[in-house]
Amino acid sequence: MAVSFVLLGMPIAAIGVAWPSAADELGRPLADLGLVTFAYGAGYTLSTLANGELTRRFTAGPLLVVAAFASSLGLAAFALSSNWVLFLGAGFMLGLAGGVLDSGVNAYVAVHRGARAMGIVHTGFGIGSTLGPLFVTVLLALGVSWRVAFGSLAVADLLLAIAFLATISAVEGNVGRTGRRPSVGDNGLVLGLSVAVFFLYAGVAAGTGAWTFSLFTEGRGISDGVAGMAVAGYWAGMTVARIALGVFGDRVDPNRVLTLSGFATVASLALVWLAPTPWLGIAGLVASGVSHGAVFPLEILLTPRRFGAAFTPWAVGYEIAGANIGVALLSGSIGILVGRFGIEVVAPALVVLAALFWVAIELLRTRSAEALRVA
Repeated sequence: MAVSFVLLGMPIAAIGVAWPSAADELGRPLADLGLVTFAYGAGYTLSTLANGELTRRFTAGPLLVVAAFASSLGLAAFALSSNWVLFLGAGFMLGLAGGVLDSGVNAYVAVHRGARAMGIVHTGFGIGSTLGPLFVTVLLALGVSWRVAFGSLAVADLLLAIAFLATISAVEGNVGRTGRRPSVGDNGLVLGLSVAVFFLYAGVAAGTGAWTFSLFTEGRGISDGVAGMAVAGYWAGMTVARIALGVFGDRVDPNRVLTLSGFATVASLALVWLAPTPWLGIAGLVASGVSHGAVFPLEILLTPRRFGAAFTPWAVGYEIAGANIGVALLSGSIGILVGRFGIEVVAPALVVLAALFWVAIELLRTRSAEALRVA
C-alpha cells in the first residue's frame, strides 16, 4: 500500500513542472493551472466525502482496484488529450480516484495496522511528491515530451490495479462495512474538532510550501537557487518525520508527539518570521517541516480510537475533505493578504495559522479523552 501512496503523490506534484509545456501545446495561459488543480481538488473532495458510503456498499479490496484503474485512465487521458475540456475532465477523474485511494488506504491502515505502517504509507506519499517533479524534469531535459511522463504513470497505476486485484483476498475485512450507516453518536464535537485540525494542518503545510519561496526571494533577497533548496528541504523534513514514524511509531505516545508537534511548528515558523539572518529563517523552515510531518498520519491513526472502526471510513473521509478545503481556502487567503499588505505578511500569517492549529490539536486531544472516559 505504500507503493500506492508513492503513485498518489507523483502526478499532482509533477503537473506543476509539466504545465508550461502542456499549456503551450494546449494553447492555454499559464494561469489555467489553477483550473486544473481546482478540477483535481473538486474530484478529490467529492470522493473523500463519499468514502463512508462507498465502504458501506462495497468491500475495501474492489474499491482500491477500481480507484487504481480509474487513476490509470485519468493519467492516460492527460497524456493523450489535445482538448482542454477533456484535459480538465482527466484532472477531475484523477482527483476522484486519488480521493478513494487516499481515504480508503488511510482508513484500512488506521483500523488494521499500527503507527509504523501509517508512517511507512505516508512516507510513500512524500517520496512520490519528490519523485514526480524530478521525473518530469529529467524527461524534459532529455527532450522527451511531458506526455511520456504521464503515460508512464498511467502504466504504473494499471500495474497497481492488477497488483491490488491479485492480492484482494489479503485486504482484511471490509473497513467500516455495515448494513446501515453508523452514527457518530455523542462525538459530534470531537468530529468537528478533528476536521478542524486537518483543515488548519493543510493550510499551514500547503501555505508554507507555496509561499516561502516568494517570501525568501522577493522579501529577503535570497537567491532563487538557495530558496528553492530551502523549500525542498522543507518537504524533505516532512518526509523524514514520516520515516521516523515508520521506524519508531509503535514506541511513542501519539498524543504527546502531537502536542510537541504543534508547539514546535509555532516555534519554527516564528523563527522564519523573526530570524535575524536569512540562514536562521531557512533553518526554521526546514524545522517546521520536521515538526508537523507526522501530524497527518498520527491523527488518522487515532481516528478509530475516537469514533470506532465502523465510523472510521466516514470520519477519515471528512478529515481528508477538510484538509483539501484547507489547502484551497487558507493558502488562497494568504495570497489575498499578500496582495493587500505585501510579501512579508506571509510569515506572521503562517504563525497565526500554526497557533490555531496547535490550539485545535489540544482541544481535540482533551475532548477525545473526555469522550472516551464517558464511554
